[in-house]
Amino acid sequence: MEYPILESLKKYKTHFNQEQFISLNADSDFGNLNLNYSQIVIRIECVNSQIIDLYHKFYIEKHKRETEGFAMYNLDESYLNIMVTEQIFYWLRKTTDEIISLISLCTDFKSNGKYPKKIKVSSIGEFLKLKTPFIEVIEENKDLLKLLNEISNTFKHSFINPQIMAYKGSEYPVVFAYNLHYNDLKNEAKFIQIELKKFLNDYDKFLLEIKNYIEENFKYN
Repeated sequence: MEYPILESLKKYKTHFNQEQFISLNADSDFGNLNLNYSQIVIRIECVNSQIIDLYHKFYIEKHKRETEGFAMYNLDESYLNIMVTEQIFYWLRKTTDEIISLISLCTDFKSNGKYPKKIKVSSIGEFLKLKTPFIEVIEENKDLLKLLNEISNTFKHSFINPQIMAYKGSEYPVVFAYNLHYNDLKNEAKFIQIELKKFLNDYDKFLLEIKNYIEENFKYN
């Protein structure tokens, strides 16, 4: 079975060797940037394990439904896919915040020859609020990052999201989210639905663009 894992930074379960590593400034004002990049790569590796686990269990359940006509589970088992999906989006959101921070910091150093006292843009939310264009590789993926931000915020903050907790994909894993902005009934509720595989494939392309951009612009020889 093939899984929509994220392998743009490194192949899953391969050694993180020198050929895959991008050498960054080990002595920046904000510390060793190699550790920041390494954490991004390692976290994606952990997310891949969650993706594989989610898909594996989904198709076991699907097979049971198709062969036995139904499937009965303990309460925690039936909810586990929702929790794992939320965890995947949380870690991708956190990872993206760190990617944006790293690129913002390195761009300032490259432009000014010194590091800023404060990282100017350090999250998806800060990026989306900018009134002026940001770094091109981030701008080009704005729609994807906006969707990631909205889904993760919905999981974290939307009081009405449990109203759809019974929703699940029948043929493949699907992400469902039900957002009420600021939990204010004056705002119109928004229903979000996207195939998880499509989102992950798009995010993997984003990671490849990020890796190439960092290597081309900030690599230390």
